[in-house]
Amino acid sequence: MVIIINASEEDLDQIYKIELESFDNPYPYSLLKAYLYLSPNLYIIARDDDNSILGYAIGIVQNKYRGHVVSIAVRKDSRKKGTGTQLLLELENRFRKEGCVYSYLEVHYKNEPAISLYRKLGYYIIALKRNYYRRGEHAFIMVKPLNSYRPVFE
Repeated sequence: MVIIINASEEDLDQIYKIELESFDNPYPYSLLKAYLYLSPNLYIIARDDDNSILGYAIGIVQNKYRGHVVSIAVRKDSRKKGTGTQLLLELENRFRKEGCVYSYLEVHYKNEPAISLYRKLGYYIIALKRNYYRRGEHAFIMVKPLNSYRPVFE
């Protein structure tokens, strides 16, 4: 059984290991730690019965209405099992509780598995951000309205 809970400083070593195996240009340990204090209720982990961390997600609220998915990653041996979906849906619920009207994220434009997951969950591409990761490494900006009765952009 997988549970989604707030991350703590004791989780950082496992989170950092997931970060390193998931991204070509990983966040430094110090930045992952800083987010624990900048956004403690929007920094979540998926933990299994063995107390191992399967994945994590970090979000921040911008301008009191916009939820930004800063990072989301799942351990390689735990992918394609619904953990990423659980993390993202929980983060979106927390964004709603904070008053956000939409959620957005950046994703490498060639990361087809992630793009497919985000589309399945209601995200759509609104822009290409050139050289986002580094020269020649672009990102799609993807957005999802969190409240069907309000427009994404006001």
